[in-house]
Amino acid sequence: MKQNLISTTIILSSILSLLADNTITQANSEAIVEKTTVDKPNQTVTPTHQPLLDKSLTSESINITPSLPSIAPPNSSSKPSIHPQSNLNNAKINHIQQEIEWLKLQNAALSLHNLIQTEKYSQELSELQQDKDKLLLQNELAVEKRRQELAQLQAEKEKILLENELQLARQTQLLTQLETTKRQLELENDIHDQEKRQLLTELANEKDRLALLNAIQEEKNKQQELQIQLETAKLNLAMTQVEFEKNQRGLNLEELTQKISAREQREIWESQVNDPQEYLPEPFVDGHLIISDRKIDLDTIIVSGTAEYVNERIHYYNNKNTQYPIFLIIDRCYGGSVMEGSKILEVMHNSRAPVYVVVKTLAASMAAVITALAKRSYAYPNAILVHHQMLSFAFGNERQIAEQMEIAQEWTKRVMYPVAKKMGITMAEFTKKMYEQDSDGNWREFADKATQLKWVDQVISDIRDASITNKPIDILEEAETQSTEEEPTFHQQTFTEKTDVRGQRYVELPQLIPLDFYYLYNPHNYYR
Repeated sequence: MKQNLISTTIILSSILSLLADNTITQANSEAIVEKTTVDKPNQTVTPTHQPLLDKSLTSESINITPSLPSIAPPNSSSKPSIHPQSNLNNAKINHIQQEIEWLKLQNAALSLHNLIQTEKYSQELSELQQDKDKLLLQNELAVEKRRQELAQLQAEKEKILLENELQLARQTQLLTQLETTKRQLELENDIHDQEKRQLLTELANEKDRLALLNAIQEEKNKQQELQIQLETAKLNLAMTQVEFEKNQRGLNLEELTQKISAREQREIWESQVNDPQEYLPEPFVDGHLIISDRKIDLDTIIVSGTAEYVNERIHYYNNKNTQYPIFLIIDRCYGGSVMEGSKILEVMHNSRAPVYVVVKTLAASMAAVITALAKRSYAYPNAILVHHQMLSFAFGNERQIAEQMEIAQEWTKRVMYPVAKKMGITMAEFTKKMYEQDSDGNWREFADKATQLKWVDQVISDIRDASITNKPIDILEEAETQSTEEEPTFHQQTFTEKTDVRGQRYVELPQLIPLDFYYLYNPHNYYR
């Protein structure tokens, strides 16, 4: 704080020096102005300048420390002079500027003086605060000294008290030892007396013990007899209990067997449709086809024995009832034997109950002929029907080949002509259209287009099979019941992952049926 005060004093001294220099400079300038003033005729004499400061603003009216020199404003006395008007105005302006500069310096001096006073007051306050802190520390030191003296006196007091207690404890311990010795001697005397009495008592007790042993032995003999009787009773009870538990287990087993049987019967009941089968003379109702259990499946290829399989079932359903229709269901049939197909057509045409054909996926060749020549046929809109010329092989000499061609032409007349006749065209036109549609002569159409060609009677979008009355077997259940020697069905087969020569993994897909395509997302060529 003292350093700040000294710095402020130095700054104030510098300002006062500047004020003094400014005063001298102003006086000199006034003298020069008066000296250069020249009397001219016909001009009035005016004072050089007027006092610019009021007496209240002089340094005498400002409270400044006596150690600092007072600063007086420049001499305000005026001397009359005669000079040109322009010189007079310039002198006034210069004088006013000097007065302003002098006021600024005086204001700075006053500010520094106030700052010095503030620093002094702060220094005095700091010294008083230090004196106060010193007195507080002295008081705390005196209190601490008194507290220390009191603690020493308290320690001496406690030491004396402990010495007194120690002396008293030693006296008490000595008295206790003497008392203990006295009691020990008395106990030894009592022990001797007690030993004498105990010896006499033991002799009497031995006598009583021998008598009790005899009585106990007799009681033991009785207890053994009772124990034998009790063990015999327990054995009889255990045998009875075992027999009872055996009978109880038999009852429980019989009850469980009944429950299992009831559960199996309930499961069998739940796995079947127990409502009576509904048969309709007109199966196409409100836009959907209702198929009863009077149905026959015709799939894959028509070979030797297929006609017998179909015809037996047609006869069976006719013998059972001739009022309700029989359904020949074609899922995927690629055609086949002309002889077998013609036998199926003969039985279908002569059946007393109507035989309706239903195509779900594909009916080609002979299967397409059977569909076209049925009394009534239905098909899904995306089912495909295929017609083409009969496939035949000729072998032998020219005569033999000619004979085989005659037979082929005759079968074409008997099988294909009725289809062309239903379409309203000749066989030649039918054959021509086959090759117009396809270079190989395979005329393929979806069912919704085939209805226009009269290959199928009606397109249906909903088939309700009422013949499925048993619960379908799940994959896991079928795997459990299936023998390990049997080859797994398609939906049980798992695709084996392989690795090609480039180290890329892939899976081989099974070959598709004709007219089918794979429509799957395969960006990495994983499925091949």
